[in-house]
Amino acid sequence: MKKLITTIFLIFLALSSWAQVSNITGTVEPGKFKKMFLYKVINGRMLEVASSVPDSQGRFAFRFTPEYEGFYCFGYGSSIMTQGINKLYFRGNEDLEVSADADGYKLIKSNSKENDALYQWETAVKNIQTKALTLGNSTYVDFFPELEEIASNIKDLSKDPKTGNKEFDKQFEQIVKTDLAFYAINFLYIPHSAHPSKEEYSDYYMDFKPDEYMTDWLLKYPFGDRFLNSLVMFKNQGLKEYNLENLLSSIPNQVLKGQYFLNYAERLNSMEAYLNLLEKNKQNLVLEDQKARAQAIEMRLAETKEGVPGFNFSFKDLNDKVVSLKDLKGKVVLLDLWATWCGPCRAEEPHWEKLNEDYKDKTVAFVGISTDQDKAKWLEYMEEKKPKGIQLHAGPNNPLSTAYKVNAIPRYILMDKNGNLISADSPRPSDPKLRTLLDTWIKK
Repeated sequence: MKKLITTIFLIFLALSSWAQVSNITGTVEPGKFKKMFLYKVINGRMLEVASSVPDSQGRFAFRFTPEYEGFYCFGYGSSIMTQGINKLYFRGNEDLEVSADADGYKLIKSNSKENDALYQWETAVKNIQTKALTLGNSTYVDFFPELEEIASNIKDLSKDPKTGNKEFDKQFEQIVKTDLAFYAINFLYIPHSAHPSKEEYSDYYMDFKPDEYMTDWLLKYPFGDRFLNSLVMFKNQGLKEYNLENLLSSIPNQVLKGQYFLNYAERLNSMEAYLNLLEKNKQNLVLEDQKARAQAIEMRLAETKEGVPGFNFSFKDLNDKVVSLKDLKGKVVLLDLWATWCGPCRAEEPHWEKLNEDYKDKTVAFVGISTDQDKAKWLEYMEEKKPKGIQLHAGPNNPLSTAYKVNAIPRYILMDKNGNLISADSPRPSDPKLRTLLDTWIKK
């Protein structure tokens, strides 16, 4: 009996130590933010754990059991943002009191030496952090000198914080150096009123070695995926052929190759394009999370697979006559989703006109579909330019755009003679590959 009681006690003790609850209580300016979020970090990406709606006095709180020891983030920003996101360190049993605003947070009370050390570092680097993550409030003229000053003191700023947590203390230098590198590189790739030439880079950039940061540790970092993209961009400045294959070859870590590929693939709009790239890159998807992301991409693109029935749109032409996909059966159909205000769309117009002229006697229908909000402007543009092909007006957020998740224009969609999909993200008229596709499918 005594042994049984001892065993039960030890099990209870083990469970209690494992399930140690952490708390964040905080305040924001009343009415300033609709929600505050808590995020965990999974392979360099932030995933929402919980949200808290501040009350009438601006108070919010999170109470949770950490799934792992490491970084968690809180703030008003979304999981893909850097601004409005604050990182903290949890392993269980932390009680933190904070006040937050648009510029960051203040640590008011803490029983966590790890978060005390993080906050001390955050305070020291706050000025360049704000400039590196906020649009338009700085240029390299003032940023570079401040960066160099912090970099010159990096040894003191990253010295062992002696928190008593060996895991954290061992990582602290890496945390500080990664933060500084992230701010420095991110600064280069956000809009400013003035941008430096490579010759104007300060010493920090001249000595910077991207490969030192492209390691597995990046998977623990809240902004790891975003930083990876910036590191690859920085490393490949001046690259003659800026394509996925060359960019991936510049990454020295297999897992990070997988992350970079997935970041790229999640922006694709065509199943065919995705499967072609996946075949070349699936060996780099080694984590279960990466395999799950790849499967999610395939599920999202299922409706864009070659051969599935195309979306049967119905929009009015210049004479208010309704034209639908089924009306064009027997012809290969090229759809052009565009708008009068879209510069890249207008740049394709000469190529569109040439295609129409060259294929006027072939079984092809060229269909321009305007996403303009203002139909009158579209009609005026039609009267002025008189573009070739069938011209329809759909407006923004139309069913066709929704069906094919069109979030950027111009977007070209190609259908076969039976109204089945060839490509949900076809080459543009300026791309010779489009003519090859047209010639192939006209013969079928």
